[in-house]
Amino acid sequence: MNLPNRLTLTRMILFIPLLILVILYGVLIKRGIVTYHIAGRILLSIILAIFISAMITDYLDGWLARKNKQVTTFGKLFDPIADKLIVTTVLISLSAFGFIPLWITILFVARDLIVDAIRVLMAQNDVDVKASIWGKMKTLTQTIAIVIVLVVAISTNFSLISDWKKWLILYGINIPMLVALFFSIFSGYKYYKSVRSYIKTK
Repeated sequence: MNLPNRLTLTRMILFIPLLILVILYGVLIKRGIVTYHIAGRILLSIILAIFISAMITDYLDGWLARKNKQVTTFGKLFDPIADKLIVTTVLISLSAFGFIPLWITILFVARDLIVDAIRVLMAQNDVDVKASIWGKMKTLTQTIAIVIVLVVAISTNFSLISDWKKWLILYGINIPMLVALFFSIFSGYKYYKSVRSYIKTK
C-alpha cells in the first residue's frame, strides 16, 4: 500500500475515536453538564484536533498521489468515503449540540449524496470527471467554517452570557457556514452541469 492510500486509511481509522468523542460529548449535554465545563472543552478540543488532522491528510494524500503518479482505485473509492465520514459526523454533531441549524447540515448531506450518486454512475461507465475549483472552494470554506464553530464552542462559556449575546455569537459563527453552503450547492450544480449531457443519454 502506497503512502497516499495509507493516509486515506488513517483518516478512516480516525472516524472511530471521533465518533466515540462525539457520543461522550452528547452524554455530557444529556446529563446537564454545561459545554464550558473542562470535560466538554477537552472533548471538543480533541474533536477539533482530529478534524484538522483529517483535513490535512485529505490534502496530502491527494497531492502525493498526483505528484508521484500513485492514483489508485482504492484511493478513488475510499478517499471520498473517508472525507464524508469525518465531515458528516462533525456537521451532524454540531447541529445536535445546537451550534449550527439542522437545515444547514441537511443541505450539506443532501448535496453530497446527490453528487456521490452521480459520481458512482460516472465511475460505472468509466467516465472520469476532473475536480473543479468550485469543489475545492467548497472543501476549503467548509473546513474553515467547521474550525471556526469548534473554536468558538471551546472558548465561549454560553452559560454565563445573556440570550441575545448567545444568539449573536451563534449567528456570527454561522455566517462562514452559510458561505460554505453556497459553495457546496453551487459546486454540486456545476458538477451536475458538467455531466448532464451524459446522464440524459442513459
